Amino acid sequence: MSDYNKQLEQEQQYLKSVTHFLNEQIHIGGKAAAEQKENLVALRKEMFEGGMPAVDDYDRNIELSQYHTMERIETSHYEHKLSKVEKYKRILDKPYFGRFDFKEEDEDTEKVYIGYQNVMNDNTYEVMVYDWRAPIASMFYRSELGAASYKAPCGDINGEVSLKRQYEIEKGELKYFFDCALTITDEMLQQALGNNASSHMKNIVETIQKEQDLIIRDVDNDLLIVQGVAGSGKTSIAMHRIAFLLYERMNEGLTSENVMIISPNHLFGEYVSTVLPELGENNVCYSTMEDFFDMYFKNSIRLRSRSSQLEFMITHKNRYHIRKNISFKGSSTFISLLDRLVDAYENELITFRDVKYAGELIAKGEDLRKNFLDNPIQMAIGKRLGRIEHGLIKKLNELEKAKRKEMMNELRKKGGYDYKEEEQLNNTLSNYRQETLEAMRSFTKVNVFKLYEQLFKDKTLWNRFVEGLNMPKNMENIRSFTAKSLRPDLANYEDGMALLYLKLRIEDQHHYPQIRQLLIDEAQDYYPLQYKVLGEIFKNAQYTVLGDIGQTIEKSETEDLYDEVIRILAPKKALKLSLNKSYRSSYEISQFTKKLRDTQNMSIAFERHDEVPIVAQQENMGQMFDWIEDKVKEYEKNGYETIAIICKSQKEVNHVYSKLAKKSSFANSIQKKMDLKKVYSSCQYIWQKD
Repeated sequence: MSDYNKQLEQEQQYLKSVTHFLNEQIHIGGKAAAEQKENLVALRKEMFEGGMPAVDDYDRNIELSQYHTMERIETSHYEHKLSKVEKYKRILDKPYFGRFDFKEEDEDTEKVYIGYQNVMNDNTYEVMVYDWRAPIASMFYRSELGAASYKAPCGDINGEVSLKRQYEIEKGELKYFFDCALTITDEMLQQALGNNASSHMKNIVETIQKEQDLIIRDVDNDLLIVQGVAGSGKTSIAMHRIAFLLYERMNEGLTSENVMIISPNHLFGEYVSTVLPELGENNVCYSTMEDFFDMYFKNSIRLRSRSSQLEFMITHKNRYHIRKNISFKGSSTFISLLDRLVDAYENELITFRDVKYAGELIAKGEDLRKNFLDNPIQMAIGKRLGRIEHGLIKKLNELEKAKRKEMMNELRKKGGYDYKEEEQLNNTLSNYRQETLEAMRSFTKVNVFKLYEQLFKDKTLWNRFVEGLNMPKNMENIRSFTAKSLRPDLANYEDGMALLYLKLRIEDQHHYPQIRQLLIDEAQDYYPLQYKVLGEIFKNAQYTVLGDIGQTIEKSETEDLYDEVIRILAPKKALKLSLNKSYRSSYEISQFTKKLRDTQNMSIAFERHDEVPIVAQQENMGQMFDWIEDKVKEYEKNGYETIAIICKSQKEVNHVYSKLAKKSSFANSIQKKMDLKKVYSSCQYIWQKD
């Protein structure tokens, strides 16, 4: 028997023992979960059979409270047992994918198997498979053969790696294995990258590269910025980083509810929705800047979406000027302008008036202003105005009570009052109250839209605020265009971000206090103003920012953007890293794109070969559609599962779709999406075969 066959037999035996253990645990755990469920159902039945308690039934309320506590405990136990069973079921077909042999100083050599989840015998404490996120597993991704170390909770552990091995396991059967010096081998990557793509992202646990692992496991920085070329695995790394942080900070109480991902559109959430569940974690929240706007403004202002903004910019005849307008309103200069507006609003633009009730003075406007400006604890403008309003309403209620008593006494002196007179009295008091509230709220309620509108419509105010700022040459065009186009029923996206920033600065509301980890994808598509908005919303979060300045849509960027992000978010500790190797595209596609771009930030192509891209021209559109039809047939014949036709604008999408839908070969397979799916928000899928 050859050495390989001998080792293969040993590996097959180990796999069999792990699989047997998992099956055993699934059976035992399933039985225990079923029993736990029966106990839970019995407890709930017992709890409610006694009927709902009376409000004054003190003893019964205590008894019911005890039942609720027991019910929560039993539910937690049931969910824990069921979760463990489900995790073991998920990894049953492939319990692990790698192994390395590690000899710690003065210890025996340990065979460390790496998989998606920990597999441990609770009776013997033997770890049969280590979770890929465990500290010791980092050596599988980072270390070569020879001296190696990893960071454990108790400190650095040093030793030597004598073997590294990767496995191909399908449905519980070991197909083959191979040894390597440094994970992950090109052979494994070639196989993974050569598979057909799908509409959902796949996890990359088995092919994580050393530089990717360093990013995934970083815990030392409050702000981690990753500049990665197209296809370098940024988004995959982001998802695996979330899974790692949820594992690593489990004892600190970090759960999926404390993590949020910010992306340019909701397609991102759909695309990555399967990754975290595959890694044994619950999905996290996915949000866009539009979502934040809707959360803070509710239905008071309608916002044009970012995709609509880009569509408008791409197709408009004055797109150069529109682009300049968008760029300025996202800039640090515009942030300074908005900050000056907030300062002016606080110190001079609020018109405090005397507040009266039925002709009687409640408070002088001058006194209210002094009270407002007396702010030693730096309370936000909106909260101070709210405090003033609360005090005025308290006085109003007292005066209203006294006024009612006075008016009733007057009526009684005249011989009493009937129902009609009482109704008149209530109407009079209501009118008095309404007049007072309207006068009061003319300065205690902040109308952010009116304030923003005032900035652009009041030329004197505008000229005063822009003084000393590095304004663009078309400053007056921007001012006049905005003054004419501002409307609350449909605010432009760039104005919406400014309105949101003003609202956050003035009102200081916190709708997301639970978020502790924020991940920003496609970072190059955001402007400084949007980072400022995120900094205001998530003041206590740690950030992971991933982008590629080479993939900006409507603007050009340099790595200075990331320095500005650091300045705006002001973390205690920040780190910038770069990923220059692209795994997505073939070598031929990478070479093709180099001809279309400048030489800056060029990627290093992974050595994977395919067909050379074609630039096709036809004499007319009819021939072009025929050519497209032929190419689609060819791709289908070659087994491609996802084929897309991408256009520049919505108008082009609709036109091409209408033409292709008439072709008989497309009739059964063409699918028009409800929103004609966006690709990077400016290009759109119009046809997709899944």
